[in-house]
Amino acid sequence: MVHRIDWMVKVTLLLIAGFLGIIAVRPLVEPETKALAQAARFDHVTIVSPVFLYKGEQGLLVLDKRSANVWFIPRRNEVFATPIFLTKLPFEKLDQAPQ
Repeated sequence: MVHRIDWMVKVTLLLIAGFLGIIAVRPLVEPETKALAQAARFDHVTIVSPVFLYKGEQGLLVLDKRSANVWFIPRRNEVFATPIFLTKLPFEKLDQAPQ
């Protein structure tokens, strides 16, 4: 009886190790490629605040570094709606001497 339990434990551990080996060796090329492509596509966008209230709606506050535009993206029922333009930041005034 003891040998049968010992044999079953060894077979179970061997199967677990085999499945873990298959998972470790399996190539995960496609998800990484998609993530890298999205990161390169939107590398100019910075999330200023992940939770922001604007006119009673909750959403994201986002800065476009190329144009210095600030956008609010409302979140309704776990879905993001159309972005709303808020303002353009005057980055060119940063080069001026303080008064």
